[in-house]
Amino acid sequence: MKTNLVTSIRRLLAGTLFLAAATAFCGNATLEYPFVGTYKREAAQGMAIHKDTAFLFNNTGICRMYNLKTGEFITSFELDTLAPENHSNCADFGVEYPAGNHSYPAIYVSECYGKRRCFVESINASGAKLIQTLAVKTGGKDDRPFDWYVDREKKFLYSIAIVADDKGMREYRLSKYRLPALSAGDVNFTKADVIEQFTIKFSQLSQGGTIRGDYLYMPVGHPKPSDPKKDRKDRGLLVVNLKTKQIEKTLELNQLAVEPEDIAFHGDKLLMYCGQSGGLWHITGF
Repeated sequence: MKTNLVTSIRRLLAGTLFLAAATAFCGNATLEYPFVGTYKREAAQGMAIHKDTAFLFNNTGICRMYNLKTGEFITSFELDTLAPENHSNCADFGVEYPAGNHSYPAIYVSECYGKRRCFVESINASGAKLIQTLAVKTGGKDDRPFDWYVDREKKFLYSIAIVADDKGMREYRLSKYRLPALSAGDVNFTKADVIEQFTIKFSQLSQGGTIRGDYLYMPVGHPKPSDPKKDRKDRGLLVVNLKTKQIEKTLELNQLAVEPEDIAFHGDKLLMYCGQSGGLWHITGF
């Protein structure tokens, strides 16, 4: 009886904490571009933006390019790492330009399933080619990161993995590494490569993310179901302070009916790529 009571209290507190944060910080989402989410029968996943070009990724490693100035579709192609395990959950541009590619820096795509590696590909309108594979080999739960984030300003790379789950309140560990040079070839990060680690806890469904300045912006949540009584109302944005190593703000975005997937800055605009009917949504209030 005592154990059941403690568990109930923990669940209640977890829900209360999220609701309190959502009440304190309500964001706004405005549809900026009506790009479809589901594409070739595959679900929307990662997104990266370089200048005025958006790269939208769908499950298995399908990529579309769009011009954000005109809203026009440019092209679509498959990643070199196309596979059922390549969920392409998160995508970030790096800082180095691959040999022979003067258009875009190398792009870092989170496999998320299978071996949960980070695929580094040379990418442009002609297609993509794998140039480097990154993985974690520390011998623990960190070996299964579902996402990788590039800190382009400081030239670091972060991996994130679930290390504990207490009835839905998951504990996530972020590990920080130096961003390897493309010339280093494939890299397996060991404990000796970890610069620092910290954990954060939240109950919402985790999605992609992007880093700017000292902050990691993480979209979270499930799509709105047809039955409103079953709506988890967990759609939002977590703002993680990488200096204090804490979730500094939770932004509630339950006015969205679609699933938040990944996020990236276009200039000073924060755009969120969503699933199902899709769209790139301008997020404010963070």
